[in-house]
Amino acid sequence: MQDPDEWRAKGVHWHAYSESRDSSSTSPGSRRLDRLRRAPQAVLLTPEEVTDWIAEMVREHAHRRHVRLIGPRGGTGQIGDDGHIEHDVHQNLDVACRGDSLYIDIARESDRLHLWAEAVTPDDCAADRHDEDAG
Repeated sequence: MQDPDEWRAKGVHWHAYSESRDSSSTSPGSRRLDRLRRAPQAVLLTPEEVTDWIAEMVREHAHRRHVRLIGPRGGTGQIGDDGHIEHDVHQNLDVACRGDSLYIDIARESDRLHLWAEAVTPDDCAADRHDEDAG
């Protein structure tokens, strides 16, 4: 069984970043080290803050479209609807509780939005910047 407080033992918090890119781009986007040199869009202190930020971004930016669901229950679903977001919240919470980073790619109407919740330790960032970033 996973320790839900593993992230605390690692001393982790997260820096949130997003970038939009052309839908046809094959570029992976910015690298972790490049992102960590920039001021984050948000500093997230708990796994719940991470999942809330991602869910909010998906809810706001996802291009809603119907898809076929695989598995024994099958049927159809919709990308970016409440069921999809709730499903992802649970999976993302497991990842964040381990103290890991989350990378999400969202298809929008005319481009793609890449989200990064970068897990960082005090060694990875200057904590005094957080006061400046929040202000």
